[in-house]
Amino acid sequence: MKPIYIAIFTLLFFSCKQTPLKQVITEQESKITETDNTPGFAIYKQLQGTWENIEAPISSLTFADNKVINKHDGVAVKKNILFSIQNSCGATAAGETPEERDKYIVTSGDTAECYYIVQLDDENLILGFWGEETALRFKKATNY
Repeated sequence: MKPIYIAIFTLLFFSCKQTPLKQVITEQESKITETDNTPGFAIYKQLQGTWENIEAPISSLTFADNKVINKHDGVAVKKNILFSIQNSCGATAAGETPEERDKYIVTSGDTAECYYIVQLDDENLILGFWGEETALRFKKATNY
């Protein structure tokens, strides 16, 4: 009778193969990345990289993950600036702004500002401050 119990226990033990936790987490993160095709996420991904100011070529913005680095003549001006894509400027200094889905870049950290996305494509980025007519025009850097 004991060999039957040993055989059943062995069968149950090997049939209950569990996936390691690290593998499960990696698979879940992969699925989230693959399925996140919201407009805000698409804009976030399109912003990634370095953008050179057309009117002041020694000035640039680099979007890296959720951080933005403002550089002047190759030197970072502020190092702790986070950004997110929002539907309005919210509680920033820009005050009340009309809601437009995923049209605002809101920064926080060392500098809390709000930029309106006038145009964004693979080569051009035009940003405006709400209520001001002057726009900031950028070209995507090819060597970032």
